[in-house]
Amino acid sequence: MKKQSGFTLIELLLVLAIIGIISAIAIPALLSQRARARDKAATENAAGRVGDLIGQWDKFREKGYAASTAITSMQNYLTATAAKDKNPWNTTTTPFNTTFQKPAGNLTASTFAAAITGASAGNMGQPQFAIQIPTGTTPGFFGTAVYVNGSFKTAAGSFTHIYSKVSGIE
Repeated sequence: MKKQSGFTLIELLLVLAIIGIISAIAIPALLSQRARARDKAATENAAGRVGDLIGQWDKFREKGYAASTAITSMQNYLTATAAKDKNPWNTTTTPFNTTFQKPAGNLTASTFAAAITGASAGNMGQPQFAIQIPTGTTPGFFGTAVYVNGSFKTAAGSFTHIYSKVSGIE
């Protein structure tokens, strides 16, 4: 009798079953990692732009621009420099909302962060910017809010999908 070499049908089916189990575990983990990477890119875009635009605010105010002229110049700067950026969640939309909101009232940093509106699931990954012009009695703030896929715990203990960053301006 001749001895045949090779794999039996049972052995091949067992290998296919193992590959199927491994891929059932790996694919959801891969998709989760991609979502977290997009969220991280969106929050880094927002936070980086806050620092950049505060620098522009300081530059324009040192040149003696009025607050309204400085804001317009900041919006123009954002529009001109945003061409290279992409919204990580929707590459067909603009990367930033270039119109700055101006929440009403004498707000603190935390109430200012809550007053930034427009960050919703409909514009996921697109930062919304707001400014509170400093006066003698009102502190100045510049901030951003961006809606992300993942949720995180706020200082108040609740969970949210909106990442916000607020910095003071003079």
